Amino acid sequence: MTALDTPAPPMGGRRRRPTPYEYEESVRQPAQPRQPDPPIYRALLARWAAAGRTLPGHGDPEWSRVAASPIWPSGPLFGG
Repeated sequence: MTALDTPAPPMGGRRRRPTPYEYEESVRQPAQPRQPDPPIYRALLARWAAAGRTLPGHGDPEWSRVAASPIWPSGPLFGG
């Protein structure tokens, strides 16, 4: 018997089992209307904005400036 004629060895280890089918809703539900922010959250956002902090859901100008700078020490971050 040659190597080509020998049966393949049994596969070792455990076999993965497919995950069981789970029920999923086939009808899309309408989006819920957005609730206004609670007063304490609005007050916190106003305080952060007054302090010049980055607000959730708004762009961060400092990060944009840093990410757009060249990686070598000759860009605007390094006085060049």
